Amino acid sequence: MRTNTLKQKLREGKPAFGVMITFPSPPVVEMLGCMGFDWVLIDNEHGSITIDTAEDMIRAAELTGIAPIVRPVTNRPDAIAQFLDRGAWGVQVPHVNTRAEAEAAVAACKYPREGQRGMFSGGRPAEYGIRGSTQDYVAKANAETLVCLMLEEVEAIENIGEIVKVKGVDVLFIGSGDLSASMGYAGQNTHPEVQALMEKGVKRIRDAGIVAGVSCPDALIPKFLGLGVQYFHSSVGRLLHGAGEAYLKTVRKAAG
Repeated sequence: MRTNTLKQKLREGKPAFGVMITFPSPPVVEMLGCMGFDWVLIDNEHGSITIDTAEDMIRAAELTGIAPIVRPVTNRPDAIAQFLDRGAWGVQVPHVNTRAEAEAAVAACKYPREGQRGMFSGGRPAEYGIRGSTQDYVAKANAETLVCLMLEEVEAIENIGEIVKVKGVDVLFIGSGDLSASMGYAGQNTHPEVQALMEKGVKRIRDAGIVAGVSCPDALIPKFLGLGVQYFHSSVGRLLHGAGEAYLKTVRKAAG
């Protein structure tokens, strides 16, 4: 199990910036690492990434020093464990609304006695069992695996006082897209009521000593940095859109 540079950065109180990718492409992950992003969100929930295609994306991330975090399609042990066994440095678990769901996610990520992850010390994270002992691998895996839980509904914010008590959670991430929809403001993640609820959630997370993450438009990142948020991500689509739009505007203006 490799040292998780993303967890290190967050522990030092520094912000970490990632990029979400929803389609299988190790070269794009390599490019993101070469650009200097801190982490990549390999998204199994939305898009076409599978267990098998994720593995080479994880390798590409490791090659270029960018932390590979996977978002599984659901909060189930079988969905989570397969990605960890393929070498993911952590998971970003969607739609966690209660303390019990948070505890289940942590248990799926941690080996006993910290959790209930099924033992397997012959895969990539354990260097195929060739180097080191199982005991050393288990201890390092439990220490280095990042557990991020996504709070995406009003129910999650209402239950945040109990969720923050769950041991083993590294990041609580407020997803503004689903949160705004659950509030009746689909597609309006900058709505004042949505922003107010996000700010309330961030304060509760930070007061509990847990790293906070949010999804938000780029223009709002300075505000959330000021509120102590450390964990952000853009997306490949958003980056392509912005760069492509700027390029076409420039060249079409030059062409008259």
